[in-house]
Amino acid sequence: MIEPRPGADGPLGPRGGARRFAWRFDVSADLDLPGAHEIAVDLVVPGDALAAARRPVLCCLPGGSLSRRYHDLELDGDRRYSFAEFMAARGFATLAIDHLGTGASSRPAGDAALDPDRVAAANQAALARALARLRAGGAERDLPPLAARATIGVGHSMGSCLTVVQQARFAPHAALVLFSFTTQGLPHFLTDAEKRFTGDPDGVRAHLAALVQARFGTFAPGPPRGEGSEAAYGVGTAPPESRRALRAAATNLAAGPGLLAMIPGAYAREAAAVHAPVFLAVGDHDLHGPEHASAEFPAAPEVVAYTLPDAWHCHHVANTRERLWARVAGWIGEVAPDPAATG
Repeated sequence: MIEPRPGADGPLGPRGGARRFAWRFDVSADLDLPGAHEIAVDLVVPGDALAAARRPVLCCLPGGSLSRRYHDLELDGDRRYSFAEFMAARGFATLAIDHLGTGASSRPAGDAALDPDRVAAANQAALARALARLRAGGAERDLPPLAARATIGVGHSMGSCLTVVQQARFAPHAALVLFSFTTQGLPHFLTDAEKRFTGDPDGVRAHLAALVQARFGTFAPGPPRGEGSEAAYGVGTAPPESRRALRAAATNLAAGPGLLAMIPGAYAREAAAVHAPVFLAVGDHDLHGPEHASAEFPAAPEVVAYTLPDAWHCHHVANTRERLWARVAGWIGEVAPDPAATG
């Protein structure tokens, strides 16, 4: 099921050779929830689609209080802060996904609907449908079939946690690129009631509804505003306009998965079950450091811990962002090389 974005080949269409399309996929059959549920997916394709056919497709998940547009930021027609645009110029196609209950995706009823496993299942179903459409051809006018021989899971903050859950459950990706991921949580932000569940993933999930209500009073709180919002929209020394770009990508928080990301050990089992290479990046002024990266992924064949200088929590708006993006593109080429280049 496809929902064209207005002006897909107009104002929000090609920039620097990239083309953009907005899709919706019905994932109801893959969820143990009543009613119909759809996931919004944006596709960004290089102008040279044949080049993209040889490279892995990037599956990008946003962090808490951010929509799929975080990975394709746009400000007054300028995409200088767009990770997807940068990667398209290097031949990569991107699928950017709104989590269930956020952005333009469906919002199920019920306080248990947005647990990490359901969100990961919805993302996996949307990814499978998007790849099938790409591989079959005819997805969009003048867009040739894309082999999509592999995918790379890309996440930011809470989206990194959900990328890890998806990989642990379904193993769809050849490798993971995780911005601001840790299993250590953010204990300095927790209440005493939340701290009691440190290292107890089963216990915190059993009590998650009550913890969410106590902290937020709702399971879909709106994006933070004003003072204290820097944790979600930290831009540091980046130009003030970068915060405007982030605000344009704002959405409500999926409170359950978001709160779990703050509790030490809540995502540790899933990280331990990842058997793919991992590139983990943090900013030098981020909410946490990379010092536990290797220990958090004991089954991964490779774990690269990268610290980006002059960067806060939202790396895509950092002054040094292109240094990180270029490093990510190079690393993907190493772990999932172009078969034409390797013979």
